[in-house]
Amino acid sequence: MGTKAGLTLESVVAAAAQIADRDGLEALTLARLASALGVKPPSLFNHVNGMPALRRELRLLALRELGEALACSAIGKSRGDGVRAMAAAYRAFVRKHRGIYAETLSAIDEDDRELAAAADRIIGVCMSVMNGYSLTRREAIHAIRALRTIGHGFASLEAARGFGMPINIDESYAWLVNNFIAGLDAAQSRRERRTSRKAEVVRDKARR
Repeated sequence: MGTKAGLTLESVVAAAAQIADRDGLEALTLARLASALGVKPPSLFNHVNGMPALRRELRLLALRELGEALACSAIGKSRGDGVRAMAAAYRAFVRKHRGIYAETLSAIDEDDRELAAAADRIIGVCMSVMNGYSLTRREAIHAIRALRTIGHGFASLEAARGFGMPINIDESYAWLVNNFIAGLDAAQSRRERRTSRKAEVVRDKARR
């Protein structure tokens, strides 16, 4: 095996992602990747500087693709409809890309601008949906973290075949997401009542 004509960083990363998604991230090695591409392992260093660099490229790919999936799912939607759409897109991404998804779990190094931009897009999409609930930024971050936890936890248990009882799994996920949305609706109602009471106090003071 020699240098394969037409080999690029993109094709190397795509092949690595295929291995990771099919067999798990732990199955990805430079030797296996080189074999899949029909080259000798040293040839990979023309495109990625070892496994750490490859893992960084997989992380970037995963964040960008997850961001695109969430953005497409949320177009034209807000509040409950937007949350349901993003929850479904998140779960679908984990099921389809279990290997590269694992690279999205740890916090981003803000010094890596490409990774930070990809992560910021995901947060921006989620924020646009959560803005329908008139949350403060702090509250919206809490809500986004909760939604991520729901999608990650459920999809991870599902991938590990952790649900054995004879009850429809899709219904369980819908139940979980709908109850999360009910919590957001309740928070919105509480905020509106507080705002209304404050307005009444201001009006009462003005009448005196």
